This record gives sequence, structure tokens and C-alpha cells, in this order.
Amino acid sequence: MAAIDFTDFSHVRKVGVLGAGVAGLQVAEQLTSAGIECILFEKADDVGGVWRRNYIDFGLQVPKELYEFPTYPFPAKYGSFPRGPEVQDYIRSFAKDKGIYEKIRFNTTVVGMEPLGHRRGWKVKTQGAGKEMGEEVFDFIVVGTGMYGTPAVPAVPNASEFQGLIMHAEAFDDMEIAIGKKVVVVGGGKSAIDCAVAAAKVAKSSTLLFREAHWPVPRYLLNLVPFKWGTYSRFGHSTLPAHYDMGPLAKVLHKLASPLKWFWWRIVELMFRFQFGLTGDLVPSTRLEHDLFTGGQILSYEFRDMLRAGRVSKQKGAISSFTSTELRLADGTDMEADIVVFATGFKKSYSYLDKISKEQLNRDFDGLYLYRNIFPTKVKDLCFIGAEVSTFNNILTQGLQALWLQKVLMGRLSLPSIEAMEDAIETDKSWKRSWMPKKGDRAAILQLHKMQYHDQLVKDMGFNHKRKGWNVLAEVFAPYSAADYAGIFSGDGYVPKTEWIRSHPLLTLLGNSPLNLAEVKKHS
Repeated sequence: MAAIDFTDFSHVRKVGVLGAGVAGLQVAEQLTSAGIECILFEKADDVGGVWRRNYIDFGLQVPKELYEFPTYPFPAKYGSFPRGPEVQDYIRSFAKDKGIYEKIRFNTTVVGMEPLGHRRGWKVKTQGAGKEMGEEVFDFIVVGTGMYGTPAVPAVPNASEFQGLIMHAEAFDDMEIAIGKKVVVVGGGKSAIDCAVAAAKVAKSSTLLFREAHWPVPRYLLNLVPFKWGTYSRFGHSTLPAHYDMGPLAKVLHKLASPLKWFWWRIVELMFRFQFGLTGDLVPSTRLEHDLFTGGQILSYEFRDMLRAGRVSKQKGAISSFTSTELRLADGTDMEADIVVFATGFKKSYSYLDKISKEQLNRDFDGLYLYRNIFPTKVKDLCFIGAEVSTFNNILTQGLQALWLQKVLMGRLSLPSIEAMEDAIETDKSWKRSWMPKKGDRAAILQLHKMQYHDQLVKDMGFNHKRKGWNVLAEVFAPYSAADYAGIFSGDGYVPKTEWIRSHPLLTLLGNSPLNLAEVKKHS
């Protein structure tokens, strides 16, 4: 009896998708367009994921053109940096216009999954609000629950004795609870700073309590140049710690340029210290080009200005225990508080998987390493879209992942052998561990290396990864956005290089230069 080829997906007709955030919605869009039935399970009552509800004053930290669906431009009416409710309206519009709402089962949680013993696929158990547990069979499962799983609130001794409120930042969504209160926000990232600023507008006092400071990134470099020109371009990418997926010549050039890159980032650090007025314990100990891979934070100057005006304060330290009215820090200092907001991130859970499948995922101490951040090698007919990858263009990243998955399931893109995928995973793991800051989700972290990751996905699909046409300067220095990839999704823009090479033999002289379909016809 011939062995089953688990990289063949010709059996896939019906796919279950966990989550109806920006990842799950794009999976549904792409798979439905290929004639594959999709059913999305969403535990909340609407689409949007973290955009449906979050902390006070949350919103986009990047311009909207860097955070939009490749097939659905973000309306200009919302301005350059839309607030959370405006982003949610945009996501709702996408789901409605793409006809995805009728494919979603809201208020439904996937409580268990197990592979079918007699054939390929999964049996999925669900629990809906006020309903009996249901079971359904799928040929393939996509986990699209995003990077933000269960809110992580540290277990602090004597927390039960505290008479005030203790909450995660995600639940800090009502300004009124902070009126006249002493608020302490725990954390050093963007959400912590945002919560401290929001609380300071109505609270008696607002204090940011942090272990380590992180580098803030301004929306405009030197208050003149939009940051995207320095960080979202191929030139910006070339200044980062070298990616593992490059040719021998590129590796040599990166090595020779190491002193220049080091000097460049020290200049940028001085610039950021000046722009944000960083002194003392607000100056991070981690190099900027490494700290960007701990999550990154693009900020306005509100925290800086409030700190100078005495409207918000900061304290470096860690909580060792609670009393009825205070926090006791590790150095013995006591802080009075009425509300403690933990902006301490999220933790992942794979509780929906059966025990054997969960073990076969082989999640490591620094996260879940997957082929292309999508496929596990030992759990079959399962993949992760947007759930195990973190970049600064996450809608675009997840859109490319969804299109890549569509081509895999349709047989238009073949996965390598299991052995080759595991070798690629080991290369990725070794590279990240050689320089990235240690984090529980390091496996998922790509951040500004999204450029190289997007290139990998695009080249896998047979398209040219250089999306700026004939404009060499734009290719090197202009920021990349979802609009640059729109032709790949629409099918009438840039043509896969394998197609235009076959269309006209003379075009092989042009190497990897991308061509428009109309241009191919014009030259034929």
C-alpha cells in the first residue's frame, strides 16, 4: 500500500477557519474565490478581532495605506491614522462587501479538534451561546486567531487582598473608571504608554511602571520625513541585521557594511533620544535595531509632553506583592493605587487541539516554528494564517499568506518534502536565536524583516517580488504597501514571471523585472 502524500491537498473541499479577524476574513476571501467551501468560527458577536474592542483611545500606529487589505483600499475619509472604531468599520465593510458574513458562525467557540482516524481531515467540536455542543467534519483547518490570544496577567502574591481594580489593558476601555483614581499601568510597550496617557487625562495620577524601556519610533523622522521611508523600504531593510535568505554576494556586502550599519543605527538612536527627550532610565539598554524585534512602538509625543508637564509619571521597577491599597516593588518601594492595568501582552493557547496533535506541534520555549510561519510538519491538514507571524504590515502579510495557502490547496504550489521543510525551519530558528531578543513568541517575530518574508511568499507563488515596475529608485527607497501587491491578488496586474517568460522568449533578457499584462501583450 502506497504511503499517503501529506503535501497533496486534492481532497480539500471544505475548510474550517478559527477566527474572523483580518486573517480569517482574508482566508475566506481567497479560498472562496477558488471554489473551496469555508466556515469561520468566531467566539465574539462580530468580525474584527482585537479591533472590535480594546483599550481606551487605541488606533493605528501606522498610516492607513500600510494597514489595508490588498484587494480593498482603506477610505481616505478616516485620515492618515484612524482610531480603533474607524478601523473596525473598515473591516466590517470588507467582510460585508466580500460576502463573508454569511460564512461566519458568531458566538461560537471551537472547544476541541481531533484528526479523523479513517481518512484525512478533522472532527471539530463547537459550543455556541445557549446551544448544545456540535460536531462537524472538515477536510482542512486554518487557525486564524491572530497573535493576541489570552490576556497575560502575571500572578502576583497577595493580589486577592488588593481592594482596587486589577485588569488587563484590553479591558481598560472605559475612561470613566479612571476618573479621580490613582492609576498604575504595568508594562513598557506601546499599549502601556497609550493606557498611561489615556488615564492621565482624567485620573488623579497616572504612573507607568516598567522593567525595561523600549525605543519609541516617531511618526516623522526629525519631524520631517514619514518614518515609512526609513523602515518600510528595501533600503531600510538592508540596514537591519542580515536575513538568512540571501545570496553569497549579498552576504559579503552585508558583512563589509556592518560598521556602517552599526554607525547608522547609533545616529538614529541619537535622533530618537532628541525627539522624545529620552534621559535616565527611559533610555533603552537594547540596541534599536534589535529592540524593534521585541514588538516596536510608533508613538506620538503625548507621553513625552505629559511627562514634562507632570501629568503622568514613570517608575522603573517590578511588582513583588500587593497590599490592600498599595503595590510593593522589588526594591521595597510602595506605590498607592486604585487601579492597576497590566499591559503585559498575551499568551498562546492550543487547548482546542487533542493531546497528541498538541504534542506534535513541538512548540518550543520561544514559540511555534513553522514552515513559512504557516505549516507544521507533523500535524496534517492544519495550518496557521496570521496566528504565528508578527510583522508591521500584518494585514498585507496575512493576505499574502492566504493567497499562498490558496495556491497550495489548489495544487498550483507544491510544498517541499517534510525533510526540506524541517531543514528550512531549523535554519530560521538558528538565525533568530543568534541575535533576536529572547521572547516567548520569538518564532513568530519578523517585524521589519517582513520585506524578506513577503519576497519569499511571492517568489514561492511564481511572481516577481520586485513590485515597483521599472522605477529603480522607487524599488530601493520608496516604502512598500499593500497597493504594490494588488496586481497579484486581482490577476490582471503583474504576471507570474514563469508566464511572461513563456509568452515571449526575448523577455528572458529582462531578468526579474516585473511586467504588466498589457505590456506583455504590447511587446508580443
